[in-house]
Amino acid sequence: MDVQRRTLLAIILCVLIWAVFDMITPKPQKAPQDSDDIEVTDRGDDDEADDGDDSPSGADEREDRTDAGEPAGPEAQSRVLKNDILALEVTNASGMLRSASMLSKQFLDEAGNGLDIYGLDGVSTLELTFGERSDFRVSRRANWEVIDSDKPNRFKLSYVSDDVEIIRDLELGDGYEGRLRVKVINRSGKPQVHQLGIINRLAEPQEKSQYDIHRGLCATGDDVEEVELDDVEEGPQRTRGGIQWMGVDSKYFLAAIVPEKAMRVCEIESSDDASMLIGSLRGKDVELEPGESRVYEFGLYFGVKELSYLENYQTVPGVGLERAIDWGWFGSLSSGLGKQMLRLLRWFYSLTGIWGVAILMLTVVVKLVMLPLTLKQMRSMRRMKEIQPQMQEIKEKYADDRMRQGQEMQALFAREGVSPLAGCLPLLLQMPIWFALYAMLATAVELYRVPFLWLPDLTKQDPYYILPLAMGALMFLQTRLQPSVGDNQQAKMMMWMMPVMFTFMMLFLPSGLGVYIFANVLLSLIQSAIQLRPNKKAAAAAAK
Repeated sequence: MDVQRRTLLAIILCVLIWAVFDMITPKPQKAPQDSDDIEVTDRGDDDEADDGDDSPSGADEREDRTDAGEPAGPEAQSRVLKNDILALEVTNASGMLRSASMLSKQFLDEAGNGLDIYGLDGVSTLELTFGERSDFRVSRRANWEVIDSDKPNRFKLSYVSDDVEIIRDLELGDGYEGRLRVKVINRSGKPQVHQLGIINRLAEPQEKSQYDIHRGLCATGDDVEEVELDDVEEGPQRTRGGIQWMGVDSKYFLAAIVPEKAMRVCEIESSDDASMLIGSLRGKDVELEPGESRVYEFGLYFGVKELSYLENYQTVPGVGLERAIDWGWFGSLSSGLGKQMLRLLRWFYSLTGIWGVAILMLTVVVKLVMLPLTLKQMRSMRRMKEIQPQMQEIKEKYADDRMRQGQEMQALFAREGVSPLAGCLPLLLQMPIWFALYAMLATAVELYRVPFLWLPDLTKQDPYYILPLAMGALMFLQTRLQPSVGDNQQAKMMMWMMPVMFTFMMLFLPSGLGVYIFANVLLSLIQSAIQLRPNKKAAAAAAK
């Protein structure tokens, strides 16, 4: 394959990698049979293996030890626990949480209602379950007794039967944090075994979008297993051992349950009608003597996937909630680059007070950082253009001898000090920065519902397609300015193909990312116009 075709292929591959970035991120594997489940060493008291712990999560009613004939008990009640930025609607049902609404101005609708991150529409979550080997029954239909509390942001419930007493204590703290305490007391006259579980549900969005995927998350000390609805079509996925936290999330919001002591099993499944993702945590079997009790403590997080909140989570510190943010394809490299660029973006916002302007300022900084690479790339392309006539002579002279043609080409490159890969190498080196920037701008909740110029929301696509079309026009001009290293047919193909491809991609991208791409192309066009302007002295010397 000749040099021009190799160069063209490399550029096309770079573009294709960018286009399919969201589609090539690794997906969690389908959960095999229990014998093949992911094994992670437990910590602390949870190190003991629990033989036969293969029962499903308890999200299915037949798997939870319930008594369908048990009376409902107290009347249904609900309350609202509220701080400056979060409101929790709680109830005395088996699932004690109905909604978690964001109260910051950014998340209020025209009627002043906060955005509910669960979207369950009447279905409750944060539900206790007890595995099928538990020695007592807890009706999922029963309403629990509300216990008076001396704190306004505290909600206590009690369930009492002949065999067991269970007390649940939910407390809303500062910011998006909360705490749940569960106390299980053996009221029978004999030893009892129980296995505590807790369920977290998240409704699927009514309008599906590849840029707002809902996921279930199971976090161990080493990794975070990400599970989407498509991954559980054939059954639940289960992660075993050392579970630090379990969450359900969307692109911008996270609802997480963080046990103070790591639990044994995290399971993600879907509801029967595929309208909800269901995450479940389960501990090991615990035996209580008559009159003995066990207290379980859980940290809670209901809020935005904003780096500062997640990194500074205090209820159960050190569990790495910030791992819920998807930084992109290059792992820790993308994460490190993305965090630094996000901090820089926030700093620019602190100076200007306008997120769109902050994106433009970030574009300029990133362009300056990558300027040495782009200059090197441009010089290489220009040098290749200068030796294009000699390359063409070699191709014509040795048209019937491909081996000799390649040898002569290599000799030419050696004499002229030119490398055909030098133009593509800077492009490849810039890709981690592009991907990290892409992921950062595509997941920054700071841009959620933020308008800029004619754009109503920087996290949504441009409703008028002004940015994509303008960017395509600028890219077309840029390809005409840049020197071509291929023949005329290849040059014409590249002149039209790349602008069309990028324009099509931008039609559906978040407009915050579109602002960056447009500004970057505009700066590149200006740079090309300056760097590739005609050299009058060189032209006069050549003519002479």
